[in-house]
Parts: sequence; C-alpha cells; structure tokens
Amino acid sequence: MFQDFFVPMLAMALAEIGDKTQLAMLALAMRHRHVFHIFAGAMAASALVDGSAVVLGTFVASYFEHSFISVFSGFLFVFFGLWMFFRREKEDNKHLQLGRRSVLFAAFALFFVSEFGDKSQFAALLFGVRYDLLFAVLGSLAGIAVVLSVMLAFGRFIGSRVDERLVRLGASVLFVAVGFFTVAEALLR
Repeated sequence: MFQDFFVPMLAMALAEIGDKTQLAMLALAMRHRHVFHIFAGAMAASALVDGSAVVLGTFVASYFEHSFISVFSGFLFVFFGLWMFFRREKEDNKHLQLGRRSVLFAAFALFFVSEFGDKSQFAALLFGVRYDLLFAVLGSLAGIAVVLSVMLAFGRFIGSRVDERLVRLGASVLFVAVGFFTVAEALLR
C-alpha cells in the first residue's frame, strides 16, 4: 500500500516539474489573483484526465491520435497568449481581473488540453496497471497537487511584485512559446 501511493506521487511530481501545464498555471497565477480557483480548475482537470487515464486511457487513445491532441493544445496556448497580449484594458480599470468562474474555467480548459495525451496521463495508466487503482490515482493527483501548489505560489509572488504590463507580456510570451513548442513537437514526430 505504501508504494502504491508514494511511487505514483513522486513520479508524477518529478514529471510535472517544468512541464508546459505547470508553466501555464504559473502564468495564470501571475496574472490573476484567484489562485484557489486556478488550483481547483487544474485539479478538476487533472482528476478527469489523469484519474480516468487509469480506466479509459487505452479506449481514448484508439479514437484520438496523440499528434492531433498536441496540435490542438498548442494552438489553444497560442490563442490564450495572443489574447492576453492584445487585450486592452481601460486605464481606469488597470487592475481588472477575470472573475472566479472565468479563472476556474480557463485553468480547467488549459490543464485539460495540456494533460490529455501527455506523459503524465500515460504514466497514470501504467500506475493503474501496476499498483492498486485507488492509491495510484490518489498518489498521481497528490504529486500534481504538490507541484501545482508551488507553481501557483511562485506565480502569485511574481505577479504581486512585478509591473502588470510586464507580467502580461511575460505570460503572453510564455503561452505562445509553449504553444509553438507543443505544435512543433507534435508535427516533428
């Protein structure tokens, strides 16, 4: 039982460090103050994608090609990055924030498309084969939650200390770069 939880937790945490999904959540936390809603949206998507991978991974993989999913998620990253960059805010609403529901949905959508077909989803599938199903899912989600918490705290720290225009530019560039990298990686396979 000990290894059924901790092996997936440690493996998922290590796999998620520096992952494009975590970078996207960092960028969201830099830009929006509703960090709990980002966390909740990301974890809901993780539970859906990584948790269900144990049960549905093989079935879904037979209907969607990995390259299609990667290209779609890459374009979504580019879209969000360009949207953040070109979105004009009124000067009198300089600190305008997305509402809690919007941030929750944005985090869910970005995390979902980024993780769908990602290495962590396939790792979750393998953990479900090797370890106890419940502990493998819980361990996988715990590993993601640990790394996500650190990234959100770091993003919030940066966002509160750096000029908002610079944060918007940095987040936009990060999203676009991750999107282009994701599309290029999918097309070069």
